[in-house]
Amino acid sequence: MDLKTISAIDLAEAIRSKKISSTEAVSSALERLKGVHEAFNAVVSTDAEEALAAAKEVDAAVAAGQQLGPLAGVPLAHKDMFDRAGKIPSWGARIRREKPCTEDATPIARLKAAGSIQIAALHMTEFAFGPTGHNYVIGHARNPYDPTRIPGGSSSGSAICVATGVVPAALGSDTAGSLRLPAAACNVTSLKGTWTRVTRAGAMPLSPSLDCIGPIARDVRDLALLFGLIAGHDPRDGFSSRRPVPDYLSLIEQPIDGIRIGVDERLIGEAHPEVQQRLETSLKI
Repeated sequence: MDLKTISAIDLAEAIRSKKISSTEAVSSALERLKGVHEAFNAVVSTDAEEALAAAKEVDAAVAAGQQLGPLAGVPLAHKDMFDRAGKIPSWGARIRREKPCTEDATPIARLKAAGSIQIAALHMTEFAFGPTGHNYVIGHARNPYDPTRIPGGSSSGSAICVATGVVPAALGSDTAGSLRLPAAACNVTSLKGTWTRVTRAGAMPLSPSLDCIGPIARDVRDLALLFGLIAGHDPRDGFSSRRPVPDYLSLIEQPIDGIRIGVDERLIGEAHPEVQQRLETSLKI
């Protein structure tokens, strides 16, 4: 079992079936995290003790034959813009030294309820305002394929940790490309849903009429799973959608015939020729 390439869905199943323990999965992720941070500056803070304690609880629940959530025991890490009880999110800055948060951001709470274990808070552009991954306060993040190049931003650490196999998936945000840009630059995938589909309660606001919370992952099935878990109305966010949340995992298998996609050809012409070619090839599918 290659923990650097396994999906969150498959890892959760392996933990449930006792092919690997959550403690082993979390310990391995924490070990990889050290080297990745040293090489690419991907981490703001690590939660090793809490993560290992949570993993032991999952392992005990597995041994007892208890019913577990769809992400039980799976290590994840998220952009450092979400409230977490007892902690202070940095928002990629140095000036935030307030009292610790009293509760988790709703997307974090929903993933925790599904059994996932957060091992770290990850690098982001200062106040999520920038597309490159540069941060002159906590240091620039670096591309895992070529450290001399940018990883994209502002959800830099999320894309880096997914691309390098530290975790199978991570949360970030997208106001003007902050999920899509780092995912593209780091050769992973992301999903920016419709505005208000996912609650923003407890997440750093940049532009409330544009901000979207979403996942980054290596496997599109993980995108579907995580997005389905964090979507849905939240009383803490009055703008959050009240529409029913579909089973996104089952929708993956549906044909795309008949779907209409709008493309601004003026923007395509501004891209590098190779990028233009790749986009045009994708559109033909």
